[in-house]
Amino acid sequence: MALVQRRPAPIFKLPSAEAWLITGLLGAMVCVVAALFREPAPWLVAAAGCAVAGIAFYEPRTLGPLLVIALPLEITKLAFPILQTRSELGGGLGETSIIDAGRLVVALAFLAWLIRPARPRINVLPTSALTLPLALLFAVYACSTLWAADISAARTETIRLLFSLGGFALVPFFVRDRPALRWTLLTFVATAGLLAAVGVWQQITGEFLWNEGLGEFGERRINTTFADPNHFARLLVSAIVIGVLTWMFASRRQQRWLLAPALALCALTLVFTGSRGAWIVAAVALPVTILALPIASQSRHRILAVGIAAVVVGSLALAAVSPFFAQRLETATFGVEAFGARKYLVEAGLQMFADHPLTGVGAGGYQTAFEEDYHDYKDPKIKANVTASHTSAVTIPAELGLIGIAAVLFLIVRWVAYLRGLTRTADVELRTIAIAIGIASGVILLGSQTEGRFLEDPYLWLFAGLAVAVEGILAAEKRRRPPAYLTLAVADGSSDNAPK
Repeated sequence: MALVQRRPAPIFKLPSAEAWLITGLLGAMVCVVAALFREPAPWLVAAAGCAVAGIAFYEPRTLGPLLVIALPLEITKLAFPILQTRSELGGGLGETSIIDAGRLVVALAFLAWLIRPARPRINVLPTSALTLPLALLFAVYACSTLWAADISAARTETIRLLFSLGGFALVPFFVRDRPALRWTLLTFVATAGLLAAVGVWQQITGEFLWNEGLGEFGERRINTTFADPNHFARLLVSAIVIGVLTWMFASRRQQRWLLAPALALCALTLVFTGSRGAWIVAAVALPVTILALPIASQSRHRILAVGIAAVVVGSLALAAVSPFFAQRLETATFGVEAFGARKYLVEAGLQMFADHPLTGVGAGGYQTAFEEDYHDYKDPKIKANVTASHTSAVTIPAELGLIGIAAVLFLIVRWVAYLRGLTRTADVELRTIAIAIGIASGVILLGSQTEGRFLEDPYLWLFAGLAVAVEGILAAEKRRRPPAYLTLAVADGSSDNAPK
């Protein structure tokens, strides 16, 4: 009789899921009590961290929504004065850290993956078409630390990219079924709606959480927890895109109490950001979104016509009552002058590429190179000391040279082909979600041409991870689907069609 070989018992037995949850909640309670007697801010942050960790280890699938909640909290960078990099806004803020709430959740997700894997550790990335271009892109960043104009900035940007790739790789492990995917997308829209409500409060009160310079001179540009109001506006546009396309698959309660108010608040606060670039991107992305709705073509055209009419009437009404909004619209008649500092920043970036065509000045080196060697390009008529690049199509050649251009183009081509493959699925819901991810990625790409932050945008990597999650969900459902001959047998009421 064959002997059954038993696996040796583990030396250390991991706590149960309930133990993780109880420990996290108890730790949160202790931190809350400590906040009553000590400086409250750090203890309350610690309490939130303990609660989040307990929930994440209890149910790892909550890490998708938790990451979505943490990503917009850029203000938390001020609490971690390590790994500093160039300023987020030219002259508007001091140096800030790449460590923030979003990347801390990525680190927490990695620990959860090690301790309590959400599913068998299958090779998600090695089987993806995005693996090779991402590896080449990271190699370019890592190598640029050898010749960069600012070695410290190059190292920091490489670490930033590593965190982004880590978050991208971990998302498919925790968003592994339809409910997790739906709740992650709904959380994204809800978070944007909540921040939009904060933006309305800022517009009414004139209070700013950070970068109070945005409220000076009577021109309030709402940024909430973001460093740059333009990046906040980009989030709002992406949330509107995803909210509209997921509307068809949400329950009536979700539509009424979550999606509808969130979309309305996002549209309203988008005006308060004063982001002309985001308005232009929205004018391109939202009609495409409506045309991508999985409904009859006549209904799509009717919704598009009503939407265009509403935007025109609303813009005229706002221009009549808001001098600031009217002024922002009038800048479209200024021609090249409407670009402000972007004109000389583009000229300087092109010259950097001409001087360093193969390797560029190094990742993260644009601002240092401009301030040290290309400051003569600055237009003296522009009072603001803007020295950070605002155009990713210029930043990439200037910082990474021809090798960076090749790596990024390779990644974009693979990304488009990857999404195109996902949209060919017969599943209407997942196909619509893949289209939403593609349009939201396009919002980031287009927005980065006027406000910078393309590869540095954490939402780009979130969307990429969700796309891989969609592929994983499709593959898992296909594996669970019964063979065709069994389906035929059930339909016939017999098993005569089964192979002998």
